[in-house]
Amino acid sequence: MKSLRLIFLLAILLTACAPVPSAPTALPTAPGAPDELAIYRQSLLPAHQRDLDQLDRPTRYDLTLQFDAATPTLAGNQSVRYVNRQTTPLNEIYFRTFANYPESGGKIIFTRVALDGALAPSSFEVESTALRIPLTQPLAPGAITTIQLDWTITIPRDSKAHYADFGASDSITTLPTILPLIPAYDAHGWHIELPPAYGDLVYADMSLFAVTLTVPSKLNVIASGTTIETRDNRDGTATHRIVGAPMRDFDLNITEKMQKASATVGAVTINSWFDPNDADAGKKALQFATDAFKIFQTRIGAYPYRELDVIETPTTAGGIEYPGVIVIGRNLYRSERERQFFEFATAHEVAHQWWYALVGNDQVNAPWQDEALTQYTTLIYYEDTQGAQAGQTILKQVFQDVYDRAKKAGRDAIVGQPVRAFDERAYGEIVYGKGPLFFDALRKKMGDDAFYKFLRTYFERYRYKIATPEDLIKTAEEVAGQSLRAEYQDWILSAGK
Repeated sequence: MKSLRLIFLLAILLTACAPVPSAPTALPTAPGAPDELAIYRQSLLPAHQRDLDQLDRPTRYDLTLQFDAATPTLAGNQSVRYVNRQTTPLNEIYFRTFANYPESGGKIIFTRVALDGALAPSSFEVESTALRIPLTQPLAPGAITTIQLDWTITIPRDSKAHYADFGASDSITTLPTILPLIPAYDAHGWHIELPPAYGDLVYADMSLFAVTLTVPSKLNVIASGTTIETRDNRDGTATHRIVGAPMRDFDLNITEKMQKASATVGAVTINSWFDPNDADAGKKALQFATDAFKIFQTRIGAYPYRELDVIETPTTAGGIEYPGVIVIGRNLYRSERERQFFEFATAHEVAHQWWYALVGNDQVNAPWQDEALTQYTTLIYYEDTQGAQAGQTILKQVFQDVYDRAKKAGRDAIVGQPVRAFDERAYGEIVYGKGPLFFDALRKKMGDDAFYKFLRTYFERYRYKIATPEDLIKTAEEVAGQSLRAEYQDWILSAGK
């Protein structure tokens, strides 16, 4: 999960301010050469379906899920095809099990763990948020293994999660980041650290998802990716086949009550899901999201998926982003006092579809890389929709003033640190307030034309990949044709100046 943490700080400031799609179609393949990725390509627009060929042997998740609204539980049968893309053998494989996140109120129980068809031992680590599966033989570089998992997740009725983002409410059941997923593996090994609840949980590579979900037929399913088939069953249930690729996570939401309004931008469908009592606000959310989407498509690069869903949920985070899905807090739909923040949060989460969902980074240990850039991209939304002065207002009141108050109170800190280095207040002030000022400094030094070229180049170069902070700054320097290390040192690597 990634979320717009502590954005209510910005809401206070903003409130106080004065002054469309074709049907999924698999690509044809040469006779005698079946396209094993054909099903996954259906979540992408035709122009991007061959993008999957660029990925280096991505992990494939095949999940069969059953939702029981009465309990409520989600039962899963999961098959995972994993390739060791590292240069050294692996002795174990981990799955993140964030349904067990401390104090979330949820729980996942595994009833079967198997490797290549043979039962395998497993054990929980890191406060039960990581499942370790030792391998009987080391998995050599380039070797493939298939992991089978059977499990049941208990869903809390009244969410106890930090931002009320996981649970069953009267209007919607939200299931974010709870499917067992393999974390990133890099030079530091497996990333199984436990981030604070106010930070981001998922650090993962792009993967391919094929999900078959059965729910009571009266319920709608809102998920990452694209639904390619819905079949009614004789027992009063409906089975939905959903594909999402390539994606870092897979978000699920199930609802009977929510209504939908839609718009199209080119071949992309944008859906706004909302409580019927909040229809006017739901339509505003659709307009905010559509406007932001158009701007970011032009300024940054093409969105490759067929759809984007915007959902009203009980979360208290303001907004949270997932691949192909953003959720916005119900309180923003229902308060005129929060209306300016409603727009900011929606544009911010849409921007995350470019910075996080498509261009990845280690959002646990370098959260500024996507959060600060997303904040500054939101400023660009205001410039392009309301004029340069609106952008300057965001710069001053949402970034500079927040940072100045922190600095005056002795709370200045280095931006380029892991989430755990900050307390919750400082995370908002430094990563969301100070961090965007780095990108403003780059823009001032580079000039607008070079700055926008940098955004486009960075996006195109690292789309579907994981970029490091060094990748970001080197790309900016390459485009600028000059060193930007002084700005990087001053804003990202220093404090107390």
